[in-house]
Amino acid sequence: MKPMLALFAALTIPLSVAAAPQEIGPSVVYSTEGSFEDVNADLQDAITSRGMVISYTSHAKTMLDRTGPDLGVKNPVYKDEALIHLFCKADLSHKLVESNPHNISLCPYAMAVYTLTGEEDKVYVTFRKPYMDDPTYAPINDLLNEIAEEVTE
Repeated sequence: MKPMLALFAALTIPLSVAAAPQEIGPSVVYSTEGSFEDVNADLQDAITSRGMVISYTSHAKTMLDRTGPDLGVKNPVYKDEALIHLFCKADLSHKLVESNPHNISLCPYAMAVYTLTGEEDKVYVTFRKPYMDDPTYAPINDLLNEIAEEVTE
């Protein structure tokens, strides 16, 4: 291959391949190819680079693996890991609860990152479908989609 053509090919081959988001059950599901560790680090960076703090990370796979044998679960669903990061954006959350104080149950926002058993090199980033009955949730929905798109593109 000629040097310039090789350079062009190297610069145009994507490092990860993202799929269009899907709504599956109560979740908005994004996926990409890559390693769990890289996608999880990208998700954490996408959250914190916007000035938000991850207040808690739930280790869902660890819990399911620990309790599965007692419940007769023989085949684990998640391959590498399944984490759920919880965070808020103060200005959006203030508007959300000012419009309806009961919207506090919609905070913090949660985004999960995980791999599935039997799916090599595919990593998922998901969040709950947006609560669109209250228009103050629309910017939160936009934020979550923006983060997921950034991480999976």
